[in-house]
Amino acid sequence: MECSGLRQRVGNWLFMLLIFLFVADPTNSIFHLKTVVFALLFLYNILFFKAEWGKFGYFVVCLVAILLPWLFALFRGEVIDTTDAMAAITAVMPLLLLPWLYRYDVLLLSQFPVVLTVSLVILLYWVIFFIPRLEGVVYLYMCAHDHSIMLSRRVFLGFSMFGMYCKSTVAFLPVFALMLYKAFTPALRNARVMLAVFLFIHLFLISGTRSTMLLPTFLAFVLLFIFYRNNRYCKYLLYPLTMAGVLAFVVLLVLLLTEVDEHSNMVKYAHIGSYVELFRENPLYMIFGQGPGTAFYSEGFQKMSLKTEWSYMELWRNYGVFALLILYVYLRPLLSLLRSAYKNDEALVIALTYVIYLVIAGTNPLLLSSTGMAVLLTVYSCAWRYRKAESSNAMR
Repeated sequence: MECSGLRQRVGNWLFMLLIFLFVADPTNSIFHLKTVVFALLFLYNILFFKAEWGKFGYFVVCLVAILLPWLFALFRGEVIDTTDAMAAITAVMPLLLLPWLYRYDVLLLSQFPVVLTVSLVILLYWVIFFIPRLEGVVYLYMCAHDHSIMLSRRVFLGFSMFGMYCKSTVAFLPVFALMLYKAFTPALRNARVMLAVFLFIHLFLISGTRSTMLLPTFLAFVLLFIFYRNNRYCKYLLYPLTMAGVLAFVVLLVLLLTEVDEHSNMVKYAHIGSYVELFRENPLYMIFGQGPGTAFYSEGFQKMSLKTEWSYMELWRNYGVFALLILYVYLRPLLSLLRSAYKNDEALVIALTYVIYLVIAGTNPLLLSSTGMAVLLTVYSCAWRYRKAESSNAMR
């Protein structure tokens, strides 16, 4: 028993280290350790834990969805950036951990590395705030390290702000949602939970991105609805307030998204016309995909581009109908979470948070990346853990 417990603890620490690298160094340009730690964890699992090999199929599905359009592109003689194409394959490699995910509570293991990363980013933000001359130094460092943290000066609805956005911020969502859930639950609420909630809100507000800055308010409405939706008296007040809050959220989001003078919006909307033109001139791309590692001319960037921020359009452009296989892998745990949500409020919170992540991922290059894999492994782990709990309760 002691040996088994030691093996599990070592596996947990390796998994926590991998998660830390996913969220603290999303571009793998600072520590250069993601591949090493992933390989160690993968080999460790093979040596010490029994695998559920049926879960290996999810990796195969994604690999096939990437390789077939790549082969079609090679046969057509497309110009392919091999590095970018290989990056797509590398991005889905964490799915190889799925056969052993039953051994790990990924959401629990994510709490420390995610909160640590949030704290480090906030600390860096305030250091720059009090010592402005360091902004240039940090900016040049991040430029040299693939912009793991992006510094910006942006204007929203007439207000100017200094923003600091970590590329992996969206991967923090499951942990933030869990902390909010605990904050709303008296039996789980404590000082550490409230401190973590404060740190997350702080990080989202300084991100300088529209969707991220609105997340705390939106998730708070989600939690209020979940906790009080069945209360006999509160629902008469809660439902109208929730509808009003959602409406206000949508109106504000529309205002932000339709700021035609906002540079980010101008670039994103220009991309759309380029996609339409590409598919009009090459209708077969809609079926077979242009292929990973291929480029197209984008009016947004006004040059040949390997990718844009429209993630789902990029999946369609690169993989055609095979993109549906990748989307299946991403949607499969959501269906399981929604089934568990009927009897488990925590499962409902995670499911709705995952939906929010999928929406945000639509306008950010987050799906086929370590950031996307961190979220995906978390929701698969949660889905299987909730389902196991339901099975145990049913057997009693």
